[in-house]
Amino acid sequence: MPRIPVILGALLVFATVAGVGGYFLLRPPEPKRQARPELAPVDPGTPPVDDRKAATEQPKLVVLVVFDQMRGDYISRWAELYGPNGFERIKKDGVWFSECYIPYSCTSTGPGHASLSTGAPPSVHGIIENEWFDRKTGTQMYCCQPKRPYELVPPVPESLGKPGRGAATGYSPERLLAQTVADSLNESTKGQGRVFSLSIKDRTAVLMGGQKPTGAYCFDTRDGLFHTGAFYRDAPHPWVTEFNAAKPADAWFEQKWEKLRTDIDYAKFSGPDDAPGEAVGYNGQGRVFPHPFKGKLPAPAKGYYSALECSPSGNEMLFSLVKKAVTAEKLGRGAVPDLLCVSFSSNDIIGHQYGPDSQEVMDVTLRSDKLVGEFLTFLDTEVGKGKYTMVIAADHGVCPLPELPSTKAKYPAAQRATTEELATGLESALTEMYGKSDVKTKWIEVFDDDVWPWLYLNHKTIEARKLKVEDVAERARDFAAGRGFVETAFTRKELEDGKFPPEQPFKKAVALAYHPDRCGDVIIIPKAGVQISKYTTGTGHGSPHPYDAHIPFLVYGAGVPALGKRAEKVSSLSVAPTLAWALGVPAPKQAALFPPEVFPVKK
Repeated sequence: MPRIPVILGALLVFATVAGVGGYFLLRPPEPKRQARPELAPVDPGTPPVDDRKAATEQPKLVVLVVFDQMRGDYISRWAELYGPNGFERIKKDGVWFSECYIPYSCTSTGPGHASLSTGAPPSVHGIIENEWFDRKTGTQMYCCQPKRPYELVPPVPESLGKPGRGAATGYSPERLLAQTVADSLNESTKGQGRVFSLSIKDRTAVLMGGQKPTGAYCFDTRDGLFHTGAFYRDAPHPWVTEFNAAKPADAWFEQKWEKLRTDIDYAKFSGPDDAPGEAVGYNGQGRVFPHPFKGKLPAPAKGYYSALECSPSGNEMLFSLVKKAVTAEKLGRGAVPDLLCVSFSSNDIIGHQYGPDSQEVMDVTLRSDKLVGEFLTFLDTEVGKGKYTMVIAADHGVCPLPELPSTKAKYPAAQRATTEELATGLESALTEMYGKSDVKTKWIEVFDDDVWPWLYLNHKTIEARKLKVEDVAERARDFAAGRGFVETAFTRKELEDGKFPPEQPFKKAVALAYHPDRCGDVIIIPKAGVQISKYTTGTGHGSPHPYDAHIPFLVYGAGVPALGKRAEKVSSLSVAPTLAWALGVPAPKQAALFPPEVFPVKK
């Protein structure tokens, strides 16, 4: 039985969603499909009963394509440079929701992919960030960390170095608390509908694939191979083993990342090639084109594979695996539809290094358009025109580099700050407020880039000094909110009670990001244009500001009307119900919304 705080938190969340606005329309428990229902709270455990299906054409394959960190404005920003077969084909023959926004505040990779696959906010699916502090174990918890260690499959030799935070214990979807579209397909078809989830990053493959995918694979920079985990399988699929044996990641070792279009001046469409605030990539890539891969390495190794990820070649490599999956598994050729989930991570890795106004991001976006065209052409051949549906979205956007004049002009508060300086200042402020004590431990348990924007107070210190956690949290909130680079801050008590001052910005977005078992004591929202991080170059995301919350949402294929651009605001929580609609299965059980009304209702 769910614990009472979780239930109350979930009900608060759905009541909050109901107040966000008309474009975040909740799915009521038992709708009648005659008219759009009024806003109403939903029990998060109520199975979806929306009767939308593909009206006339049922696809054999549904494909979710996620471009990690692709902002919503990219689809129009470089449209004149796109070819006719990628984004423009979808905009012409499908539906492009140009105003799709994430309704919750934690715009990070883990929450983003979890919400795209479940249709629920983090307050319900529990993936509040890529990582959080777990008070029960006293450790930081990775979003796809399993409940017990699992080996990687195939294993990575210890001689190649220590695993990353995800691979350290293998990975699994056990931390995900809501049903995914993949789970709904599996349940509805009794396992006949196959699910493959493929990505560079582990958490994206894990969170899209649900609890029992047919296959979930991600890339490891230690050996340059694709892996699954023993949670899923004891051995890779034969076609993955064959793919790895060919060492496809090594193909770019002697090459450089060159611009796709040599016939245009990139500076006219983006910014200078060497802009203030840019980072330098990996393994000697540098800040200007061309970007080498090999550096000083005599042969492919971790540094090279990291540089490969930080280039469009990472997406190309993944696309090769995707095509292998479709052909080897004969996806889209069975009696029931299959689901293929693909997340292209290189866009995000590049964006973090060079920023959204860089020539590098422009180039990878042009190449993403080209890749979409190649993907559609491939599916036309392998599955058949009119026999598949593709949904394109992103997990989040990104903040512009604070150093750029254009950023400062648009966001006057734009600057860099660090979690360390915030933590140090808060430690001193709390000591000054409450006085010194024999208790030597710190006021703050955890507050760093990994758990940002949540601040976890040290409850043992507070209790030892006979203070109330709620009172100290209020002082911490006030201190943070008083910094010039902070927009606002909230305590967990405010989020639990649902009582906010009317003028408090982002209160609804933060409520949708709050899960009582995983969040900290205070959440901090920076001002627009501010980067709070330990890094002094590059950029990030994770705020509710529009540059982080605005994402693409395009739908094309079987049963999809050719409506082109739609300017009404829609929620990113509509993506999962749209996938379910295309598959002809119920929406995930905790999904908050219907598919957008433009998709035909089953007759």
